[in-house]
Amino acid sequence: MLEEEGILPLPSLMEAWRPPTGGKRTLRGAYVRVGRGGLGLGGPGRPVPLSQAEARAKLERIVRKAPEVMVKVSGKQYGAHHLSEHFGYVARHGKLAVRSSEGEIIDDPKRLKEIAQDWAMLDEAMNEHGRDRPTSLSLVLSMPGGSTDPETLQDAAQAFARILFEDNHAYMLALHTDTDHPHVHLTVATEGADGTRFNPRKADLHHMRETFAHELRARGIAAEATPRRARGHVQKRVRSAALHLDARIGQEGRRLNMDELNVLRARAFAHARDEERRPQDVMALVRQKQIRGAYAEAALALARTGEADDQALSDEIAGFLAAMPPAVSRRLALAREMMQGRQATQPARELEGGAGPERPAPERGRER
Repeated sequence: MLEEEGILPLPSLMEAWRPPTGGKRTLRGAYVRVGRGGLGLGGPGRPVPLSQAEARAKLERIVRKAPEVMVKVSGKQYGAHHLSEHFGYVARHGKLAVRSSEGEIIDDPKRLKEIAQDWAMLDEAMNEHGRDRPTSLSLVLSMPGGSTDPETLQDAAQAFARILFEDNHAYMLALHTDTDHPHVHLTVATEGADGTRFNPRKADLHHMRETFAHELRARGIAAEATPRRARGHVQKRVRSAALHLDARIGQEGRRLNMDELNVLRARAFAHARDEERRPQDVMALVRQKQIRGAYAEAALALARTGEADDQALSDEIAGFLAAMPPAVSRRLALAREMMQGRQATQPARELEGGAGPERPAPERGRER
């Protein structure tokens, strides 16, 4: 029924789910692209339209808050020694086996040092201008705690690495299960066999998230890789690097960390005579209005069919919209709290004595 009648408003949903733009787009994998036919998964230059059934499945995962995959760059390694130390860390200094892109299972620290030297030598040989550049990049792939068993996570990560890097970039992969939730460390040689460098941008990282989520779903795990804004979130997550920066600033005795700077900016906004939002704040509000409208349009279209399953999903979308956080930045949220607090204390001051005790009139200067 969904395929024939075309219930869902694909154009508006595709715009709501539009991934970040830019990036080098040199990687293979589950690209999500927006075109006339919609948004779908395909390789570079081969957009695949998203069908009504696929759009519905994605919509269900989003409103039911399927776990969002994480793919992040955790560091860069420079030279053989630095890379060898990194391999030692991901192998827990010989306690864990590491899998190479050639399928080799390595638990010997000496072998890991040899591979580190090989990668560094290749990078130096291809570095014609002698620039200071990383030999490798390290990634962490994970899912929220408890949502995926370690074996499935590792299997999906291996497929992810094969699709994106095989035959071009060498890589090493290790599964860690000794933390709050399992995760995979993936170390990729930056120098490719075809001379391309692995240096992902924001859009590339989103593409990698899509590929990882696709591989997890192929293994029966409900996983998504939507942009933050598509879930109604305007405020950026405070990244671990920012938290470490705050700690360093505190140790060095400097005046402000990130939270304190946000408070100062919010205070300036709250006490300004002309409360003007920054262009990015206005853009965020407009963008979220469009995204909310797309979900509301989908909910209305589903409710009109009269089908019980469609009505149930429509109700879920309505609940999803009701739970969306306000489309305001941290600075504006803090400013709002300050203004509300100021308004709450104003009546109390008036009850205690209006504008306060009268001040005596200033004495005029006495004639000498």
